[in-house]
Amino acid sequence: MSSIIGKVISVAVFGESHGKMIGVTIDGLPAGIPIDEDWLNAFVQRRAAKGSAIATPRRESDIPRIISGVNPQGKSTGYPLTAVFENSNTHSSDYSFLPDRPRPGHADYPAITRSLGEDDLRGSGHHSGRLTLPQVFAGGVAMLFLRQIGVDIAAHILQVGSVRDASIDPVNPDMEALHDCHLQEVPALDPEAGQRMMQTILDAKARLDSVGGIIECAAIGLPAGLGDPMFDGIENRLA
Repeated sequence: MSSIIGKVISVAVFGESHGKMIGVTIDGLPAGIPIDEDWLNAFVQRRAAKGSAIATPRRESDIPRIISGVNPQGKSTGYPLTAVFENSNTHSSDYSFLPDRPRPGHADYPAITRSLGEDDLRGSGHHSGRLTLPQVFAGGVAMLFLRQIGVDIAAHILQVGSVRDASIDPVNPDMEALHDCHLQEVPALDPEAGQRMMQTILDAKARLDSVGGIIECAAIGLPAGLGDPMFDGIENRLA
């Protein structure tokens, strides 16, 4: 039951939502990449949208603590880079109904079954949305690496419910606008569309419901011929 992805560069996520900490180990990263910890911290903080009415009520600092793989000069060593995040704002008693009453739509039942009843289900354990935190950190490290070879990646929320934002120009994407839109509570290229998306989410929240959405992403500077022809191309993986 591993949580590892990647071949040339592998990413291993570990920990449980209500354990002491969660974290990630990135192996295969080249040596000499500048690891800008201030930028990484700001990048990670985007995930939680602290203080927002549409964010999780859980309040934690979510500051990454890098414990290996970066030298005193702030560059990758080429050996496994590991970062951890302390867990503090946990209310484990809120999950006292488990494992007797697994929640529909959650991972409770398959987790209980797969682990033969040994899974730590507090806060959804290893299946919790909190485990996206180390994944976001790993993505930030990957972006720092890609910048070294001229690759830039940015995204926005294209649609929430029936509310749609302006689309990215597929021929000449405005990367500056895509990066700047993340200064808004809802990262849409059209601020008015972002406000309507926000209201759509709040209306669904008031109904104790949820609403789906679409994210649109652009990557520029990618080298030609990237990926494999059949099994490891982007479209192949999506399919």
